[in-house]
Amino acid sequence: HNLKADAGANYDQIIEIDLNTLEPHINGPFTPDLATPLSKFKEAVKANDWPAKLEVGLIGSCTNSSYEDMSRSASIAKEALDHGLKCKSIFTITPGSEQIRATIEKDGQMEILNAAGGVVLANACGPCIGQWDRQDVPKGTKNSIITSYNRNFTGRNDANPLTHAFVASPELVTAMTFAGDLTFDPTKDTLIGADGKPFKFSAPNGNELPPTGYDAGEDTYQPPPAEKGDVQVQVSPTSNRLQLLEPFKKWDGQDMNDMPILIKVKGKCTTDHISMAGPWLKFRGHLDNISNNMLIGALNSENNAVNSVKNQLTGEYNTVPGVARDYKAKNVPWIVIGDENYGEGSSREHAALEVRHLGGAAVITKSFARIHETNCKKQGLLPLTFANPADYDKIAPFDRVSIQGLTSFQEGVPLNLHVTKEDGSAIDIKLNHTFNEDQIKWFKHGSALNQMAAKAQARA
Repeated sequence: HNLKADAGANYDQIIEIDLNTLEPHINGPFTPDLATPLSKFKEAVKANDWPAKLEVGLIGSCTNSSYEDMSRSASIAKEALDHGLKCKSIFTITPGSEQIRATIEKDGQMEILNAAGGVVLANACGPCIGQWDRQDVPKGTKNSIITSYNRNFTGRNDANPLTHAFVASPELVTAMTFAGDLTFDPTKDTLIGADGKPFKFSAPNGNELPPTGYDAGEDTYQPPPAEKGDVQVQVSPTSNRLQLLEPFKKWDGQDMNDMPILIKVKGKCTTDHISMAGPWLKFRGHLDNISNNMLIGALNSENNAVNSVKNQLTGEYNTVPGVARDYKAKNVPWIVIGDENYGEGSSREHAALEVRHLGGAAVITKSFARIHETNCKKQGLLPLTFANPADYDKIAPFDRVSIQGLTSFQEGVPLNLHVTKEDGSAIDIKLNHTFNEDQIKWFKHGSALNQMAAKAQARA
């Protein structure tokens, strides 16, 4: 009843979708952009020489681990159990919250999933973000996994660049774990039960909400003290995992002149390329240490290498963070040039924090992923886009650049990139931005936190 247009609404375009024609899709490997209909996936596996054997199926993430997701997956597992089958692939389940974990334990879904051979993990960011001490295949082995997580970039789940990670719905992932084969289509194909007879999975089903209500689970909340004024946060200065943050410097009120390009990135550059997860996550509380992963996965357009850039002050090649640290030590701000949809992926704030911490002033791209663009603004960086995306090709990795127009920085008014080439010639390139008035204040104060602190001090 509510799937209809608002009364009196006019639309520029109307798209009609026949829900009866929709079918499940499987995305990947290595990118969520590659989507294949389930009916054509078997052909794609063979045509692309993707490993057909399914090593691991993983369901649950911050996106699709609701009570209904778990219930529908459990209905698939229950049907397999009724036919005497258990999972052929390793099968892991991550509840979306303590409430979901407790409720599926109360209502029996967890028991079914465990009985089928599944392992219910803690309700936390685990394999989805790379915290997976994977033991079933050696690193460097070509293999396939399928998950219901929402990102499958190279090496994201297990740090193995040869793991072909595919993304599907929780119920499709669950069905495939019983076949152990990526070419299995549960809408058409059959499995052989313990009685030797073939059977085909029924359509998954599950309640949207728990019939007897949610179980809140274990209460782990620790309230802060009533009197907070005397609280001191003490961090050991020798800790390599915790470090108190220092406020970023305010903008000096001038245009940014004669800056080197740290790296001109070629192709896809996700937040995983900018700030890898996995083992690096132990440094999340130590900005300087985790900054040693900054842009180490990005492809350098100059030499088609990763984590190898030329220091324009010394002429020597070093790691991306190494060159950035040298520029910072010499008070030389730098910029990054990026390609399309720069910062695609998660809302990982370290991807902006690290660039700012190591002395970055701006990131100039053909286009940004929206969340990363905002994260850059919050840290006092300038996320800017080429008014003409083709201007990306006009910039060479060893050019020097100036960002002009900041002294009159206004919402909706483009900036100018003055580019000085190695031969001394110069060109000007128009840069667009999406800063509003409040975000311009973030930039001028050096970060959103700096601006919030200034407002608090003004009220005091």
